[in-house]
Amino acid sequence: MDKTVFVLILTSCIGFAYSDNSTTTAPDDAWKQTGICRKCSCKDVKVDCFDQSLVDYFSKDEWNLLKDLKPEVVDLSENLFRNVTVMAELPIRVLNLSRCSIEFIENGSFKDLQKMTTLDLSHNKLTTEKLSPHAFEGRYSPEEFEPLSSMRTLSLAYNDLHSLNQDLFEHLPELTELDLSGNPLTTIDHVTLIAISSLAMLKVLRMRSCELTEVPEKFLHTPRFLEHLDLSDNKLTAVPQELEETKNLIFLNLNQNPIVELDATSEKYPGFPRLRKLQELHMCNMKRLTRIGPSALAGLENIQKLHISFNPKLTVIDPKALARPDDIGETYDWPIVKELYLQSNNLSEIDSRLVSRWDLLEKIDVSNNPFLCDCTTQWMVDMLVPTIEAKTLNSSQKMICNEPVEMKGFTFYHLHAGHRTMRCVDKYGHRPERDGAMLIGTLIGVLLAVPIMFCIMMLVRRGHLSCLGLRGQDVSRAFYKRAPADENYI
Repeated sequence: MDKTVFVLILTSCIGFAYSDNSTTTAPDDAWKQTGICRKCSCKDVKVDCFDQSLVDYFSKDEWNLLKDLKPEVVDLSENLFRNVTVMAELPIRVLNLSRCSIEFIENGSFKDLQKMTTLDLSHNKLTTEKLSPHAFEGRYSPEEFEPLSSMRTLSLAYNDLHSLNQDLFEHLPELTELDLSGNPLTTIDHVTLIAISSLAMLKVLRMRSCELTEVPEKFLHTPRFLEHLDLSDNKLTAVPQELEETKNLIFLNLNQNPIVELDATSEKYPGFPRLRKLQELHMCNMKRLTRIGPSALAGLENIQKLHISFNPKLTVIDPKALARPDDIGETYDWPIVKELYLQSNNLSEIDSRLVSRWDLLEKIDVSNNPFLCDCTTQWMVDMLVPTIEAKTLNSSQKMICNEPVEMKGFTFYHLHAGHRTMRCVDKYGHRPERDGAMLIGTLIGVLLAVPIMFCIMMLVRRGHLSCLGLRGQDVSRAFYKRAPADENYI
């Protein structure tokens, strides 16, 4: 056979083989050529469309081309589409639609995402009127109803929801975490109460910055599994007594609320109700909080982490704030606190009786308070500083004396290192160091006044102040008047 002919035949065979191979492998990579993957990054099991300036939501047919990719995480955040439409059946577990200016969600948009566990719709423009319960409906047929039973986490934070449709979550029976933060709810009305109460399996509820002034009765009665509650940055003026309904609450955040004080005997500013399982409490950045009275925290029987920091007006925490009296009131029990944060308040002292066992604390921070360094805080220098230093080296250098003046600027670290013994103020609370300046001033005033008065008297006596109407020789006569000569004058 001619060599030229042989080469042509061989080339044809190779070309045919290559052509055949490409036709068999092309379908496996077809999803790479879809409109979605041309605009986004499709890698492993993730579709990343973050901040791609997308204006139109992808169609169901476009989503359907991703079946071979089998995406589990889809990030569509920071885009510009306003409407969400129906998606194809995909094994998506996490869908991020945050910060997209979304105003409307088509009915049944997620019905074929039966494996979806997390849906983030935060920072959009959803309103009460446009957010329908049908947006979250699952598959439905006359024979069978399939809710989105895999859904566990839903964020509707920072939208424009003034209220919630009472049936909004009827298709999410297993939802355990709900974020409503940043919505202008103002009050929890009856339909909103029904909507949230319908979530029997709810464990985490976030309602930060919702402009709430109160927590209504029975609001927390149905979600009996609730463990984590965030009510921070609202307008609550007192600790909600409805918290007692949360029998399994572990974490509570009340930061940035305008609560003035906590007093177990006050109706206006009551302390905490009995929360037997609560382990962590946050009460920080409360600009109006001034005082925590006796037994105000007594209902927190198992508290382990206590955050009461950055409260600029908080001057008093009663020694028995955490103490729980027995039925007779003769003895008290304290919880075993493991972490205590009291930094950056306005505390002049911390009483040794506040915690039952300081040595059992695993973390502690009481820095940046205007401490009064006298015999009442001597225990802090002798006992608390070693405990603090054992946890974090040199941390007691941020514990600084503010009073009395001769101690101002001293750190507890150096007082402990120098074995300094601090004096006591008198029983009336007087500060001799403050009185000293006044006494010296008075003494100087007296010493100056005597020679000045003597000089004035001498000047008057000698007539040197006659220009002021004072003449020395007439001074005695000014007070003397001759009696009349009439004998009948009485």
